[in-house]
Amino acid sequence: MARGIQADGRREAVVTILDARGMPVSQGGEALALYEEALGQLQSYVGDPVATIDRALAAHPGFLLGHAFRAGVLAGFGERRFNELARTSVEAGRAIASRGNERERGLLDAAGHLVDGAWDRGCQAYERVLIEHPRDAFAVQVAHLFDFFRGDATNLRNRIARVLPHWSPSVPGYSYLLGMYAFGLEEHHQYEEADETAARALALQPKDGWAVHAAVHVREMQGRIDEGIQFLESRVDDWSPDNGFAFHNWWHLALFHLDRGAYDRVLELYDAAIYPTRSDLSLQLVDATSLLWRLHLQGRESRERFAVLSDVWEEKLDRESEFYAFNDVHALMAFLASGRDRAVAQLLGDLESAAAGKGLNATMAREVGLPLARALCSFEAGRYGAAADALVATRDIAHRFGGSHAQRDFITLTLIEAALRAGRTRLARHYIAERTVQRPASALGWRLHARAVD
Repeated sequence: MARGIQADGRREAVVTILDARGMPVSQGGEALALYEEALGQLQSYVGDPVATIDRALAAHPGFLLGHAFRAGVLAGFGERRFNELARTSVEAGRAIASRGNERERGLLDAAGHLVDGAWDRGCQAYERVLIEHPRDAFAVQVAHLFDFFRGDATNLRNRIARVLPHWSPSVPGYSYLLGMYAFGLEEHHQYEEADETAARALALQPKDGWAVHAAVHVREMQGRIDEGIQFLESRVDDWSPDNGFAFHNWWHLALFHLDRGAYDRVLELYDAAIYPTRSDLSLQLVDATSLLWRLHLQGRESRERFAVLSDVWEEKLDRESEFYAFNDVHALMAFLASGRDRAVAQLLGDLESAAAGKGLNATMAREVGLPLARALCSFEAGRYGAAADALVATRDIAHRFGGSHAQRDFITLTLIEAALRAGRTRLARHYIAERTVQRPASALGWRLHARAVD
């Protein structure tokens, strides 16, 4: 408790309000209680954090932390339509910024950079908050997500490492911090440490879908296919029910079955859990498209399913133009596989326009998105040698447009398939070898190897 001076010179008590992790907030009571509820929903992917914080803001419109929270969560969907909703929260927060404290203004400043498309600056602003307030669970959560969107593997790991000493099992949400750290370790190929850290997180909170996700990534990258299937299926009651992130862990389960060549099971998972109903959420569309593209590469066509995805992607074309190149490339794959020539042409034009611009997405489009899109067009047109050469040039810098190693694996798989179809078996074997050495138990790797030596 601090003390202030009243106008008449008398001292008055000033209560310092703290959240559950000891971080200063400018408003307590119902507003803070709803913030804590929304934060828990964000961390666990269970419930609707935006709806919960909206309740807080409806009752307490001067709650600056609520506006900063709402903006960061909405920006984190990685779509222009949500970004514009986030912008309204930034503007509302700026109008009352003087009512908040330094930490809350820092969170609002970070969100302002995100909605302007300056994701690098947004993460830097969250980092400034974390320097002073290392147990700001919201700052670290959103920055971690945007490290992922930006393909910044270094900060996926190190941002968590910088604040980790300030946390302990007695701090609420510690398990979620460990889950994020596990994923950062995995993206740095520190598989043993990642597996151990994910296990520690899950021992504290078995329902942490992100920690499950980190552990699954380890198994994917090491080719521990049977173990990955058993791990996910044995814990399904923890990570699946009512979880907004479940579709992605189902996607991982489908990848394991795809490795084994269990195509019927892959499609069962697709229809039941990955894309069971029409959805226009880009995060879900990306997974659905990526899985069908992998089937497409293996000659397992699913044109009807691709057509459904293409319809939805096409509806989003105009409003999402030049926003995030990673999403654009996935939309392009759906258009190519379903023969949507007009949509392909429009999307290529959008990527060209984005690449000629300024800002982070312009860099993503210029360095990765547009070259990759052109390579995929060459592949689908049967120009396999040209596609292989272009993919070789792009694949090792593809992290610059976001996603994980597992998500970007479609690039290597397309490269190998292009090389095989072009009759360039030495090139194919070169990249297949990487797979069989790193994932010796992967049946897919050895199926590709058998094709390359025939």
